[in-house]
Amino acid sequence: MEKFMQLYQLANNSGSDKGHRGPSNKWSANNYADVYQAYLAPNRHQVQWFCEIGLGVPGPNWSSEIAHGANDGGGGSVRMWAEFFPNAQIHGVDINPATHLDGARIKTYQVDQSSDESLEAFKGKVSEVLFDVIIDDGSHIADHQQLTVSVLWERLRPGGLYFIEDLNDLLPGETRRKKHAPDLVEPTLFHFQRFQETGVITGPHNFKTLDFLDSVDYMAFHAFPVTQRMDDLVREAIRLLAGRGGRGLLRHEYHTKKPRLLVLRKAP
Repeated sequence: MEKFMQLYQLANNSGSDKGHRGPSNKWSANNYADVYQAYLAPNRHQVQWFCEIGLGVPGPNWSSEIAHGANDGGGGSVRMWAEFFPNAQIHGVDINPATHLDGARIKTYQVDQSSDESLEAFKGKVSEVLFDVIIDDGSHIADHQQLTVSVLWERLRPGGLYFIEDLNDLLPGETRRKKHAPDLVEPTLFHFQRFQETGVITGPHNFKTLDFLDSVDYMAFHAFPVTQRMDDLVREAIRLLAGRGGRGLLRHEYHTKKPRLLVLRKAP
């Protein structure tokens, strides 16, 4: 019997922040690996085509602060996925060149998520491929997330899974260094929550087309514990001393109304 593969361990070893620790003590992890394992582990030997957007490699278009420590040079997650999916061809997409990651089962492409033309060009290069899994861990900007899913959904096989990470990381039109056109679109999270509740998407958006929604047959949001704040620790310590605490001191709060990971499945 094959040893059961623990994705969080592969993430930790590769320097990806998808596991239980980041590439160094300067960069925290998000623990997405446990959710990914639940969805992907049962059929990991059957996955043949895999695509991840956002490789965290440094270059002229983005400095990539995650590319340090155990993830020096970036690309920790694609190395993790190549080990997790032993029979898959791994396609990696980033706004910076990442050819240093190319190998027997890893091929990278330079793509700008903000550009319809760039995304369409990538789609043309993989026109013979239907991906089993697509993960958007790219810019985390709402405009880009919406354009990307609406363009690349065509390249997802029936029954395939599409993940969008970090739904609340950046506001619409916002980058870590500046803001632009914050009222251009509504957050990706809001659109899909509304679609889950009503079956339609309304309001300002950057989806190229909404036709892809017709073939979404499963949707789920996942929330994760947030870091305990110092004022929470002080408050709980006071409650403990007052005889009103006991179990709350080291608790982790879940922001259930602010999920960070979206899962979409394409109808078979």
